[in-house]
Amino acid sequence: MIIDNLIIIKGGVYNDIKKALGQWIRLYRKDLKDDLTFELYKGGQNNHVIKVDDRLGNELFFFLINYLRYPEGIEYKIKIEGYTTGRNDNFLKNKKLLVYVSSTDEEYDNVFVTTSENKNYKYDFGGKITEVKEKRNYKQPSDFTLERSEILNASEYLQKSEKVSFKKIEKRFKINSFIGLVLLLIAHVFYFVDIDIFIIFIFFIEMGLWTWFFSDYKMLQSDRHYIYCLLISIAFGGYGLFLKQFITFDNELAFLAVMGTLLPFLLLLIQKPTRLIYKSIYNTEPVVDKPAPTIDDAVYSLILLFVPMVLVFVIMLKLLK
Repeated sequence: MIIDNLIIIKGGVYNDIKKALGQWIRLYRKDLKDDLTFELYKGGQNNHVIKVDDRLGNELFFFLINYLRYPEGIEYKIKIEGYTTGRNDNFLKNKKLLVYVSSTDEEYDNVFVTTSENKNYKYDFGGKITEVKEKRNYKQPSDFTLERSEILNASEYLQKSEKVSFKKIEKRFKINSFIGLVLLLIAHVFYFVDIDIFIIFIFFIEMGLWTWFFSDYKMLQSDRHYIYCLLISIAFGGYGLFLKQFITFDNELAFLAVMGTLLPFLLLLIQKPTRLIYKSIYNTEPVVDKPAPTIDDAVYSLILLFVPMVLVFVIMLKLLK
């Protein structure tokens, strides 16, 4: 076997190693080619070997070493070593590298690297490489045996991940839609009892819809669910405009609450073209999360956050004239 992009694990159970590898593939699915393969071998009792696709770059290989050492939701005690060649444009390029997690590691976001010249470095996941005092000699492995192999295709895990994600999105959509409908029916009852309570209900419903559409960015990546949400927002916004004709407002805040029924619709109206522009520039989906993964994601989130609100204020001011 070629000793490059090779991972040797001592300890652990085969199924746990396989599960951890699958979790990592799903976690980094946006960065992986669909046809990448991972050959998982059982290398004797409690020893495991992973031959990673040679096309996987250094950074992702380092991330994989670290994740296999600290997998989410899996508890085991292992020793792990990776063997690869430096490919990035830095002083490690073309050098044979031994990659491992230090036994004294307390940061959990780095790996240690020993070159074939026995130079020792720490690579943190901010991309910084620093020389360290910890000494470890480079030595290619020769004391492992291979009993059987299982080829794991990244595409299979990505497809499974998409199916699971879609089912979760479908479930969330049905639950949130039902809750919104129930709250709207309750609110309409208060329209005939206490108009102030009715206005409060309408305000919380519109903020709930807006928060749902804003935060559930994966749902809006589905064209079908985007259309469903758009229809919901049009119906709710139309309901608000209908109410405006029949309610006498004592203050501007109550008027703003009713005009805010347009907020979910305006959010979706802006989200679609903004998302498509983002994808055309960066060739990936934008992420709405806290903290934002990148500055570009932060800018995207701020656009969705503030532009619909500004438009609601502009519309309200025009109607008040």
